[in-house]
Amino acid sequence: MTDSNPSDDRHWSPLSTSRAKWAWGLLAVFAVIYFAVAILTSAEFADLAATEVFLGLPLGFVLGIGLIIAGLIITRIYLSKIEG
Repeated sequence: MTDSNPSDDRHWSPLSTSRAKWAWGLLAVFAVIYFAVAILTSAEFADLAATEVFLGLPLGFVLGIGLIIAGLIITRIYLSKIEG
């Protein structure tokens, strides 16, 4: 038996297509937002998270709602790029 490697055999890459680059980029954006909110609502920043900022709501609650909305927006952008 002989081992043959065709010249057109390419190594798979997670960034091989423009759609994949968009997907990874959107994941990175969501990860940054998520971890920023997670840090700002952690025990070390409890006083900051308890600060009332909007209609008497604490900052931690507003950041949590913002995270959910950001997730929905990022998901919508992802779906529009994948379908289009």
